[in-house]
Amino acid sequence: MEKSSTLKVYPSPSYEVYGLSRNPFGELASEGIEDIESIHVYQEIDMKLSMMISEVIGNKSSIAFSIVGPLGMGKTQRLKSIAKAISEQGGKAIYVKVDTNDILKITRDIFNSIKPPKSKTNIFLENLSRKLGFIDRLEKMLSSTQEYKSRDIAEMLTKELNRYPYSALLLDELENMQTAKEQEKIQFFEMLRHFISNMPQGCIFAFACIPEAYEEYTKIFPAFFMRLHYEFKLRPMSLEETFELVKKRLNKVRIRDTDDPIYPFTEGAIKLIHELGKGNPRQILRLLHYVLSEASKHKFDPIDDYVVTTILEEPKSLEEYLMRIPKDYRDLVEAIVYKFNGGPVSYIQIAKEVKKPGIQVYEQLEELIRLGFLIGDPKGNYKVPDYVRKFLEERKQEEESE
Repeated sequence: MEKSSTLKVYPSPSYEVYGLSRNPFGELASEGIEDIESIHVYQEIDMKLSMMISEVIGNKSSIAFSIVGPLGMGKTQRLKSIAKAISEQGGKAIYVKVDTNDILKITRDIFNSIKPPKSKTNIFLENLSRKLGFIDRLEKMLSSTQEYKSRDIAEMLTKELNRYPYSALLLDELENMQTAKEQEKIQFFEMLRHFISNMPQGCIFAFACIPEAYEEYTKIFPAFFMRLHYEFKLRPMSLEETFELVKKRLNKVRIRDTDDPIYPFTEGAIKLIHELGKGNPRQILRLLHYVLSEASKHKFDPIDDYVVTTILEEPKSLEEYLMRIPKDYRDLVEAIVYKFNGGPVSYIQIAKEVKKPGIQVYEQLEELIRLGFLIGDPKGNYKVPDYVRKFLEERKQEEESE
């Protein structure tokens, strides 16, 4: 006799019970939110960046710096704010999100970002540039790492950006080239060093990176890092800044007035979420999103620290555990659970299973560890927490008894 299976139906959350049109915590600040200035929580670094941009624009000076911090601390948002400021002044802002360890592709992405949209005039100029040998020289140098001439590439980049009154070269997620061969990393940083040494007037060079990769890079090529004018290390959000974050986000979606700017949350709830998120803005936003979503289903009012604890306690089933995983990462966890029996398993094995780039999978798995959904081991493998393994063992016993 077959055992009948019951399909669980989870209700869609409605936020009208709290006087909100929607859940305002689902979007991260770097995801192209309109009117981002109205919800951004400003820290000391924002004031310093604003002063530096004013200095570059006002005095046609040039500056080079790094922004260092763990995932989710707002590095991308800061780089994009610089790009916006330069573009608004009629300048050329090159923003490249490093998504590979291939220095040839990264360099090609930089030069491709300079190209204006295709038009008859631009095609004519490109053909002229090819006749003069610029494109042919560049393509040859980017044909292999043996042909990669760091100084020549840097000089060509400087020459291109000199055409603009203001410019910016902004490299995001530079940790993604960490797995490149050491010699290739040296070639790339040597190119950047030459570029910084001969930056055009009115130019900003900045890159963002996680601390672990930054430390490794400084050991490989200290001469490049000595050229930087500033090094900004992002700090965690304070409790007061977390309150400001909650107030600003909620205010954007209110459809009913309230005397309490943090309603439906209590101060105790926000303190607890700040503590659980360890001051990391992305983790705090994800916790707020999940707690508000779950609380609305049960119409908890207000959402206090007890409600937060109840919602975030250990799941009661494998299905509940998987439902809590952020949607973008759920396929990775499902692969670990169903294909690798909970792990341990390497990120390379998982990447092959889900057919995604290894670097992207590695980054997402590390984020899942930070969020508490996975556990890492000293060998660099990933596995589910012990309570999830119990669910798997129980399921196995049920299957064997059928």
